[in-house]
Amino acid sequence: MVLSPATQALRKEMKIRARVEAIFNKHEDEFDNKQEYDDYLEEREDIIFNLSEGVDVAEMERKVEQYRLANTESIIRNEARRAEELRRKAAAGEEGAGHAGISGTAAAFAEGADAEPHQGMEYTAAMPEAAAAAVLGMGPAPVPLSSVATDAAGNLQAAAGGAQLSSDAWRTMALASGWRPEFPKRKALEQAFGSVLVF
Repeated sequence: MVLSPATQALRKEMKIRARVEAIFNKHEDEFDNKQEYDDYLEEREDIIFNLSEGVDVAEMERKVEQYRLANTESIIRNEARRAEELRRKAAAGEEGAGHAGISGTAAAFAEGADAEPHQGMEYTAAMPEAAAAAVLGMGPAPVPLSSVATDAAGNLQAAAGGAQLSSDAWRTMALASGWRPEFPKRKALEQAFGSVLVF
């Protein structure tokens, strides 16, 4: 499927936005006043814009990395806070809990093709529901079937004695990682409908 340049640019911006917002994830209540929070959001948006448009990319990447290293505890704390909010929403059956946090840009454009994201809109990176369930402890966490053998260089080795895993073992691992039997059918349908040309 060939994507238009506008679609490619939007996808690039969404990836950059998700990555930067996962790092610059402070909440308004962490600031002394509204002006400081607005300045923080403006700096975040400037970084996203510059990275999306290819403006001073090395400097912006350096800025993001410095912020990440200096604020690691805050980033982890805010991710945990966000995960708890999503868990609470899912438990209460609130809107947006099925796809653990739709992105702000997607929410804005859901209003219509010409809609613009409004000032102060809190953007969030999207997380697949199965991954969110595992992270939030709402589903079974993957459990290793056995220890993994590695060589001196750290490369993975075949199972002891060259034994092959049974189909049941593969299915158990897949289910523990979030895979569900309906995924291949859903993907096939998405690809089929995504390839239909409309004139």
